[in-house]
Amino acid sequence: MRYSALVAAPLVASGELEHREDGALVRRVTSPYRETTILRGENVVLEREGSRPRSFSLDRAPELRGMLASFGALLTGDRTMLDRYFSTTTRGNDAGWRIELRPVDAALLKRLALVQVDGAQDRARCFTLTEPDGDASVMALGVADRAALPASLAREALDRWCNGETER
Repeated sequence: MRYSALVAAPLVASGELEHREDGALVRRVTSPYRETTILRGENVVLEREGSRPRSFSLDRAPELRGMLASFGALLTGDRTMLDRYFSTTTRGNDAGWRIELRPVDAALLKRLALVQVDGAQDRARCFTLTEPDGDASVMALGVADRAALPASLAREALDRWCNGETER
């Protein structure tokens, strides 16, 4: 039996993603709610407006260490770290490129089927995290205005946009 996704329509959130010099990865959501997630070392701190901050250790989900470490490796260009957790495929050229990362660890593969990074020149345009059931989270980078995204937020339209294809 196949169950429907948790949400019927895409949830659009705006914010910032920052990789700090100390290795911390910080995700700030500014709309439609306010939330900050800080991943530093073995610890995660989640702060949501109106709630008390929550902290937990990655010991609760050790298979996520590879995924989190790999984001830092992508941002710093650490190929050795990427190869530790993923098999890597690249294609394209300066005008448009894609990096596909497939987990090599069986535990991580149960939660994450693929990390896809699309971009052009020296800038990433999208990070797409695809779960084993096909659900995905697409992070469009450097988009200041919702109008810059495709009119349809269907997965196919977002994939084309991430690839640099214009809407027809």
